[in-house]
Amino acid sequence: MKYNNQLKKHKGKFSMFSNIGSLFSIKSIDMLLGIWVIPFLIKKIGWEQYGVFAMSLALSMFFVNLLNYGFNLSAVRAVAKSKTDLKQINTIFNKVFSVKLFLLLVLTMFYFLLIYAFPQFGEHLKLYKYGFLLVVGDFFSLRWFFMGQERMKFMALIHLAGAIIYAFLVYLNIETPEDYYKIPLYIAVGMFFTSFVSFIWVIKSYKIAIRLLSLNKVLFYLKYNFSSFVNLLLPSTYGTVLVLIVGWLGTPVQVSLIHVGVKYTAAFSTLNNILTNVFYPIASRTQKKIKAIRKSLIISGVIMSLLMFLSANFLVEFWLKSEKGIELQQIIIQLEYLSVVPVLMAVISSYGVNGLHVNYRDTTYGKITLVASVIMVLFAFWLVPTTDFMGGAFAFIIGRIIAARLCYVYHLKYNLGG
Repeated sequence: MKYNNQLKKHKGKFSMFSNIGSLFSIKSIDMLLGIWVIPFLIKKIGWEQYGVFAMSLALSMFFVNLLNYGFNLSAVRAVAKSKTDLKQINTIFNKVFSVKLFLLLVLTMFYFLLIYAFPQFGEHLKLYKYGFLLVVGDFFSLRWFFMGQERMKFMALIHLAGAIIYAFLVYLNIETPEDYYKIPLYIAVGMFFTSFVSFIWVIKSYKIAIRLLSLNKVLFYLKYNFSSFVNLLLPSTYGTVLVLIVGWLGTPVQVSLIHVGVKYTAAFSTLNNILTNVFYPIASRTQKKIKAIRKSLIISGVIMSLLMFLSANFLVEFWLKSEKGIELQQIIIQLEYLSVVPVLMAVISSYGVNGLHVNYRDTTYGKITLVASVIMVLFAFWLVPTTDFMGGAFAFIIGRIIAARLCYVYHLKYNLGG
C-alpha cells in the first residue's frame, strides 16, 4: 500500500512537471515567434501599417475570447474531475461544442455588422474579413480539454507545427506595406491546422459522439457559467481592449507602440500563465497543495517583474532594430512602468483563479474582474487622449492593481486559507 501511494505520488509529480514543460513549450513558441515576427513585420510593412494590422488582430482576438466563454475555467474544472469517465467526458464535450456553435453563429452576425457599420473598419474590409477566420479556426480549439486532462504534450507538438506554418507563410509572402492584409490569413492557416488535428484526435481517441444540445440547454449553460465567462474574458482581453481604445482615439503608429508593449509584457507573464493553467486542475481536486501553489506563483511573479524592469532597455534595442529611435525610447519607458504587471498577475492568479474560483466563489471573482475592467476602460478613455499610448499602459496597471487588491481582500474575507 505504501509503495502504491509513493508510486501514485511520483506519477502525479511527473504529470505536473510534464504539463509545465508542455505548456512552457507552447508559450515559448508563441513568445519566440512573436520576437521574430514583430520586428520582421514592422520592417516589411512599416509602423503605420503594422498598427492597422494590430487593430484588426485585437478585434479578432476579442471575439475569440467571447467564443471561448470561460471554458478554460469552467470546462477545465469539469474535465479535471471526470478524467477517466468517458460518458461524462462525452457530455462535457457536447456541451462545449453546442455552446460554441451557437456563439459562433451569433458572433458572426455581430462581427460583420460591426465592420460594415464603422468606416474605420470598412477602410480595410479585406483585412477584417481575413481576421474573422481566426474566430472560425478557434471554434475547433480544444485547449480546454487538454488542460483538464493534464495532457498538454500532444498540444505542444501540434501547436509547434501550426506556428511553423504561419512563420513560413509570413516569411515567403510579406514583402511590402500593401501585403499587410494577408497577415491574419496566414495566422488563420496555422490555427486551422492546430485546431483540426487536435479536434479529430480527441474525437477518435475518446470515442466522442457529437450530439447537439437543445437551444434551451445552451441558454441555460450560458447563464449558469456566466461568471466563469466574465472571469476569463475580462483579464484575458485587457491588452486587446487597450489596443482597440488607442486605435479608436489615436493613430496607427500609437497602436503599434501599445501593441508591442502589451506583447512584451505578455512574454514576461508567460511563466505565471503556465503555472496558473497547470495548478488550476490540481487546486480544483484538492486544497492540500494550495499554499505551495500560491508561494510558487508569487515568487515567480516577483522574479519576472524584476527581470522585465532590468532588461527592458537592452532587450528592446536588441529586438526592435529600427531607425526610429524615438519610438524605441517610448517603448522602453512604457515597459519599465508595465514591469509591475507580472507580479500583479501572480497575485490575481493566487487569490483569484486558484483561490476564489476553485472554491466556487465564481460570482465574487466575476464581480472583481468586472469592476477592475470597467475602471481600467474609464481610465483609458480619460488618459489616452492626453497621454497617447502611455495612457493605455497606465490604465492597464491601474486595472491590475485593483483586481489584485480585491482578490486578496475577498480571499481573506471568505477565510479560504493561506
